[in-house]
Amino acid sequence: MGSVHIVERFQLPDGYVARPYRGPADHPSMAAILTGYHEHHGNPEMVSAAQFDSHYAHLEDCDPSVDAFLVETADGAPVAYGRKMIEEVTGGRDGTVFAPTLPEHISQELFTAIVDGEEAHLLPDLDGVPNARYHAEAAHPGPVRSPTGEAAWLEARGYDAREWGATLVRPHLDDIPERTLPDGVELRPVTEDQLRTIVAAHHECFRDEWGFAEITESDFAWIIDDPYRDHTLWQVAWVGDEVVGQVKPFINHDENAERGYLRGYAEYISVHRDWRNRGIAGTLLAWSLKALKDRGMTDASLSVDTNNPGGAFQLYQSLGFELYSTNAVYFRDVRPGRQPAQGVTPSSVNMR
Repeated sequence: MGSVHIVERFQLPDGYVARPYRGPADHPSMAAILTGYHEHHGNPEMVSAAQFDSHYAHLEDCDPSVDAFLVETADGAPVAYGRKMIEEVTGGRDGTVFAPTLPEHISQELFTAIVDGEEAHLLPDLDGVPNARYHAEAAHPGPVRSPTGEAAWLEARGYDAREWGATLVRPHLDDIPERTLPDGVELRPVTEDQLRTIVAAHHECFRDEWGFAEITESDFAWIIDDPYRDHTLWQVAWVGDEVVGQVKPFINHDENAERGYLRGYAEYISVHRDWRNRGIAGTLLAWSLKALKDRGMTDASLSVDTNNPGGAFQLYQSLGFELYSTNAVYFRDVRPGRQPAQGVTPSSVNMR
């Protein structure tokens, strides 16, 4: 860990100050910021302080006493936060720039100042490392349309969109298609002793895809310790002792109560590479929708990498999911000795 506190990297606009992270007492504010940021950019997910409690208890390659911060107004109201994120990925190293901000405080000036500071704090871990890069995500209207807001500001800094994602919503849980698993593949109730095996199997399914990193204890905790985990909803397909496919639905009851709907999430979808294109994902997803409906839900949401080589985006649309929002995954390569861009003005053309 670096000895320089991340807040020493910032030169914020007038009216804002960066301060060190103060532990779990900050989690309600951070959850409110991320939820507001999500909603502003078309992501329906509502985040809780309990999720921050769980995730920050298992951080790796980050010392939050040095590497995490909040941005406040002059009167002490939290409006943004962030932390150091470094990940070893196939063929290189990623440092993630992450600056969720309350919608009413999103501006190019504040965004630029936060990203300048985050890049400077990440640079010692990236400079001189082969294939090191900065990584960020931003809402984007799609590859054929010009970006606005954070996406445009990232492009002005030399970032480019290399991957695309989307949030999909199925507006009702009627007319769920009937699907069956292939011969020899069976669904089994999930037990507590299987959780790590199932999570590890999901992670392994993405070994050949962009941004893959070996599984860590933080990855296990992200799912297993999540306060909204309900493994009785999970749809997991087995062949013998091997997990060959899974969907891990959950219900965020706090979100539903706050927003007045009954939504379930059908996330963490994967199929073992040797069992793809046999209808497993579609079957497990259809069964997940039925399980959510049986719990009283009336719609469902999921997220997807639209570049997925297995045609996941098209599969989800065929099962009644509709496009809700899109986002771009941005990268900027880090070359030895290269310093972060400072205060770049966008051209006219163009995430916990």
